[in-house]
Amino acid sequence: MRRAVLAALAVAAFATGCRGGERTGAAGDTARAPEPTESAPAESAPASYRPLPALEVTYLDGRSADLDEFRGRVVVLNLWATWCIPCRDEMPELQQMHARYAADPLDVVGISIDEGDVALVEGFLEEFDITYPNFLGDGSGLTQALDLYPGVPHTLLVDAEGLIRGYWGGRFHPFEPETAALVERVLSEAQ
Repeated sequence: MRRAVLAALAVAAFATGCRGGERTGAAGDTARAPEPTESAPAESAPASYRPLPALEVTYLDGRSADLDEFRGRVVVLNLWATWCIPCRDEMPELQQMHARYAADPLDVVGISIDEGDVALVEGFLEEFDITYPNFLGDGSGLTQALDLYPGVPHTLLVDAEGLIRGYWGGRFHPFEPETAALVERVLSEAQ
């Protein structure tokens, strides 16, 4: 009986790790942290108006990378994995977003949490014709550094000053009206 309970808990943990379903809310599955207020300063608001912490990521060729190279630009930062169905679903829209904002100071940046064969990640990016920058990172290290639940996908909107201005847990829909309005507002502040 104990094994059955542990097995059920393991299956539930795995299922929620990828977030295979979509979350509902005012803007589909958008889950934004509360805006900072005087009573709740930015430092205590989860994933909102906090500085993006230093994240350990590498280029696909294994060289160490520094996300500070995007400082001064708005960044849509997406944590994903090749095995994650919602990640697969959102990648074409993230590519469209990358193309739409190519002339603006906005970058779509992906971080794959896949472990092992880099050729798998490269093949995935080629299959989906993804041209925006992608890096590799440790999933548990990234989610811990960002104070997020384990699993993917996660998408963060980071302003030109390096502050996290929006967060979406689960499948990201960049062109939903509320999401697009937030991106546009943060982008207008950067120009």
